[in-house]
Amino acid sequence: MQNEGVKERLVAFLADIGWSQSKFERECGLSNGYVNNIRQSIQPDKLQRIAQRFPALNISWLMIGDSTGEEMYKIPRPTEYVPQPAVDKGIPLIPLEAFASPGMPVFEDLPMLDYYTVSEFKDSDFLIRIKGDSMSPRYASGDVVACKKILEMLYFQWGRVYVLYTQSNGIMIKRLQPSDKEDCVRCVSDNEKYAPFDVPKSDIVSLALVNGLVSLE
Repeated sequence: MQNEGVKERLVAFLADIGWSQSKFERECGLSNGYVNNIRQSIQPDKLQRIAQRFPALNISWLMIGDSTGEEMYKIPRPTEYVPQPAVDKGIPLIPLEAFASPGMPVFEDLPMLDYYTVSEFKDSDFLIRIKGDSMSPRYASGDVVACKKILEMLYFQWGRVYVLYTQSNGIMIKRLQPSDKEDCVRCVSDNEKYAPFDVPKSDIVSLALVNGLVSLE
């Protein structure tokens, strides 16, 4: 395999342990499609994540190949590969630009503002800070909401509050209601000075359900 690159060796390793690329990317905190997008090398921070999750993998082999006698495993291959558990740093408080991305990427690729450990929010994927007063008095500007990523818009919990990123209006926090228009949702503000409006479902890039609130005095 000396004539092949880093990506090909990584793919060979995943095949050897019976893992899909998506599972590997998820377990290592890498963005969807990361493996396929590898060109010549792997960034040091991401290589460190891989080494931590796969202690049996010979990183020298992964990076330079077997032309110097390196082998895939630096210790005998485990009968059943069990990666090291991820270190739980808490729920990430993400920057707004992290939410404004197609498909809700893995947030580790962006700098986090902070991490929180709140047992009541254990099912939340991230925290995000509110800007503006459209959802006051319940949600004030500066408050932090805990959110659960919605990967497929199969149905909506009408009346619940969502954070959504649309191509037309950017990032918003709104209460969603059914719309009279086909293939649209109605965005309703708790602050009555803001009129409701309809958003086509096709305009929604990212969506998350709000399931908690950290309010500032």
